[in-house]
Amino acid sequence: MLLDGVRIVDFTQYLSGPSATRMLAELGADVIKVEYGPRGDPSRTLPFVAGNSSSYYTQQNRGKRSICINLGTAQGCALARDLAIKSDVVVENFGPGVLERRGLTWESLQKENPGLVMASISAFGKTGPLSHLQGFDLMGQALSGMMHLTGDSDGPPQFTGSPIADCAAGFVLFGAIGHALFHRERTGSGQYVEVNLVDPLFAMHSIAVQGHSASGGGWRQERSGKQFSIVVPSGTYKGPDGWIVLQVLEPQWSRLCQAMGRSALADDPRFSTGEARVANAKELLQLVEDWMQTFDSDETLLAHLELNRIPAAPVLSPEEAMRHPHFTEQGMTRTVSDPSFGEITVTGLPVRFSSLTPNSHEPSPPNLGEHNAEVLREVLGLSDSEIAGLTEDGALMEEAK
Repeated sequence: MLLDGVRIVDFTQYLSGPSATRMLAELGADVIKVEYGPRGDPSRTLPFVAGNSSSYYTQQNRGKRSICINLGTAQGCALARDLAIKSDVVVENFGPGVLERRGLTWESLQKENPGLVMASISAFGKTGPLSHLQGFDLMGQALSGMMHLTGDSDGPPQFTGSPIADCAAGFVLFGAIGHALFHRERTGSGQYVEVNLVDPLFAMHSIAVQGHSASGGGWRQERSGKQFSIVVPSGTYKGPDGWIVLQVLEPQWSRLCQAMGRSALADDPRFSTGEARVANAKELLQLVEDWMQTFDSDETLLAHLELNRIPAAPVLSPEEAMRHPHFTEQGMTRTVSDPSFGEITVTGLPVRFSSLTPNSHEPSPPNLGEHNAEVLREVLGLSDSEIAGLTEDGALMEEAK
């Protein structure tokens, strides 16, 4: 495995941090999830719940080891600090000021372990005018400008159906930790890495930022519903059965006209240039949808578009995507044996390595505090009597039997 021998102490909760460390665990890292007593990661209570945990928790925490510490005690904070110092990577998403109160700042930990990689994920960053605020995914979508671009032109801004700010931050953090470990491999020095929920979404603006600037402020991207505002025809179209997406750039325009059996449209003044197609988008959209309705099924329409090398795809529900051969063959659907739910399907690792064969059957998620004794014996060298004493004193907790 790519990350065999790399120990990660994971203080994160909910989604962005746990998703990053889950992907690192899939690459072979030993991820020790530090959960806060007495209830553990709050995602254990998110849908769908069974027993003392949830399928939400399972998806992002399978293959990790759980230790449950009462960080409200001096002994608990000391345990957390000792584990952090003994690790290769520390990942945290504490609120403002928590690291300082618990003695877990990068500066203090690095003095004890100069090779430590510490990764922080927050709503708005550790510095700056919003750093004192807490926030979740929707705040990232709103402040980044992404929500402003989503929805119908005459309707309110919309958020996406999945938490893209959390997920994007998790993917960025996953990659950044890998680069920091590479830096340590070359130099021997650790690294502090910081990611927030807003910046990855702001960085996704491929047109809105540079276009507004290049036009001297004369142009701004707005919500445009099912039709992309600056490239036409590109968007969501009604097919014979369901919805079909097309993305037709300049090289594909004449091919689409040929596919429609209307080659003359390519030179029609209403549609002959990108600017003209944008100006007459409503009329062109109707022409395309009317043509699509002449097919007897979405399948035959998509086959015809493929034959003419027009980028197109059906709009699938998540349930349909779960069963699609692409995702099953790519290893993007995995099976986990969950102690409460039995076998459930979860999402897989969205990157492939030549030396890594994905497991078709994933390791189970940990019970709360399941690995208290194992981790403390192995990492800190504590004796069974010392561990029992910490449990009696309330510094260590575990799931009620």
